[in-house]
Amino acid sequence: MGPVRGRLIAALALLAASMLAGPARAGVCADLRPDWVAGEGTFGALAEAGYVLGSPIGMILLALVGLALIWPRRWLAVVVALPVLGLAGLLFLSRQAETAAQAMAEGCIGGIGPTVVFLVLLAAAVLVRGFRPRRRAA
Repeated sequence: MGPVRGRLIAALALLAASMLAGPARAGVCADLRPDWVAGEGTFGALAEAGYVLGSPIGMILLALVGLALIWPRRWLAVVVALPVLGLAGLLFLSRQAETAAQAMAEGCIGGIGPTVVFLVLLAAAVLVRGFRPRRRAA
């Protein structure tokens, strides 16, 4: 076996060993999602959206969005849209952390793209509905 092939095999073995779940990765998922079991499979983007929107803060924000869409007022649109956009920004920025990358590699958290897009669209709908001129009854 030549020196190039020996190094290539060693590099592939090192790569395979680094892809296995080690104690550092297992600790990340145990801290972030203690109820997640590796045998259940990885979290997808839609499962992550359900997890975020089904959390207490997600349910409160969805209720406030519903209230703002039913009762269109400018002040209410601003008060509701700001926390919704804040949550979208927080979710986006939280996925930039190293622990989030490790947890995504392990499979206990999914992509956050559809959730962020959905939250931004909800905030836009609330703002458009709240700032739309009302028709006066004649």
